[in-house]
Amino acid sequence: MTPPQAPTQTRRQFTATVYVIEQSRALLIFHKKMQKWLPPGGHIDPNELPSDAAVREALEETGIEIELITDENIHIDRWNAVSFPRPWMCMLEHIPATEKEDAHQHMDMIYVGRPIGGSLRENQTETSGLRWFSLAEIETLQHDVDIFVETVEVLRRLLKN
Repeated sequence: MTPPQAPTQTRRQFTATVYVIEQSRALLIFHKKMQKWLPPGGHIDPNELPSDAAVREALEETGIEIELITDENIHIDRWNAVSFPRPWMCMLEHIPATEKEDAHQHMDMIYVGRPIGGSLRENQTETSGLRWFSLAEIETLQHDVDIFVETVEVLRRLLKN
């Protein structure tokens, strides 16, 4: 599969997303701007590791503290090189133009995490909903209207295991 096509001068931004999973359910937010149910995520701050951004975004958008679930092949911890948690998957996402912003792409580092603390608290600046979904509930959402198809595909994989 080839990545979404965009003009050669397309601006690309690094983002981090985290699918928070507990007891065969996924925590999703209803994103005001996108008008869709999505996992928590957002832009990676300057000098921030993608894994740290995923943990930060989960806390900011849901009130839940998480730990990332990783499956590292090897861990390096030396004076000149240190491993950091690798994403579960990566995606290049085309973001259409709006009245306020030109079209651009997100290079999304996607993680999986589990809750370890905190309590559900909606970030009303960015979201207008926050809840746990079972796979059966996710399947009732209208694809590409209520939720992106790729979000459903990822959740099918994560919640069937």
